[in-house]
Amino acid sequence: MERIARATLLGATIASGAVALLGLAWMLGLWPNPYAEPVAALLAGLAGTDVATTVHVVAALAGVAAGIAGLAGALGARGRVCAGVLQLIVFGVLLQGTGPLSTMGYLVALLMPVAVVVMLVQVVRRYRVARWTVGIPGLVAIVVGVIVGRDAITGTITGLVAGFASQGAAILVTLLILTLGTLWATVGAQALSGMSAMDRATAWVVRHRRAITIVAATGPLPYALIRLTWLTPWPQLGFDMDMSTRIWGLALSSGAWLGVFLTLGLIRPWGEVFPRWMPGLAGRRVPITAAAVPGGLIAVTLIFSVIPMFLLGRGQSVGDQILGAIAFPCWYWGPALALAVWGYVAHRRQTERAAALGADERSLNRLPAV
Repeated sequence: MERIARATLLGATIASGAVALLGLAWMLGLWPNPYAEPVAALLAGLAGTDVATTVHVVAALAGVAAGIAGLAGALGARGRVCAGVLQLIVFGVLLQGTGPLSTMGYLVALLMPVAVVVMLVQVVRRYRVARWTVGIPGLVAIVVGVIVGRDAITGTITGLVAGFASQGAAILVTLLILTLGTLWATVGAQALSGMSAMDRATAWVVRHRRAITIVAATGPLPYALIRLTWLTPWPQLGFDMDMSTRIWGLALSSGAWLGVFLTLGLIRPWGEVFPRWMPGLAGRRVPITAAAVPGGLIAVTLIFSVIPMFLLGRGQSVGDQILGAIAFPCWYWGPALALAVWGYVAHRRQTERAAALGADERSLNRLPAV
């Protein structure tokens, strides 16, 4: 087993252990059990809290056992694939709710104001023309906006801090489950690598990765556009449009636009070499993991949200269900993003392998003749 595959399996084993301990704490009443809410997970709604919690613990312990067996060399590639599939089915389908999608969206939205300010400052520092057309006007607009809307901004921040303080434990649990799913999905993919069928699939993905990535980049667009309507007199999918809510809508929209930009980075130069406006990193090669890990985590989040979003629309009119499927297109966005990340990783590895071979050949050519 390669070192990186072994490290991934070790991480998946540790994550499964943490998830198992979490389930045991729920069983013993040491921590509020989220499965007490029937809408928290598909299985909780169908079979009740106790069944959902038991399945949670058993599946996590099975992940620990499979991980230990794999690390000891007693579990082959097919066994690791089966273990990964089991974890994804249980934690991504049976025990999943809408929490992961909202958690990721809110966390990204919270980071956006800082990211925008840093980007504008770097534009001012690095780009002579854009400094006066984008950088300085953007910073001035932010300063004016903060001064004019300081009361609304303060209210937004206060509400968010209070909300995250009350939901902090639930957010950590959500992130842990998503980490488990991402690690086990990676374990399964690594176990499949090298098989002829997997090689053919990888070749197909790399060949079509540009089109796949563009499709994935359209996923956040409906949400980004809808949230921008909160700044107009005709807000969509919103209510109680005070200034704080409108500001939060702008933050959510900017997070979605960031998703579009970063997804396109999987096929653009800035996805392989850090651009000039990146402080401390400009000109350096982007590590494959720097794009693959967050991209894979978001893809898992979206895929895990497909069934919960479908169930959320039960009882609504056909029109509302269609609107929901367009506004939150997890059903195609998640799989497309997973394929886009797959294609990016395969492309980068092929490029680096070719570069290494070229360097070896140049070294050989420089050797003196004997």
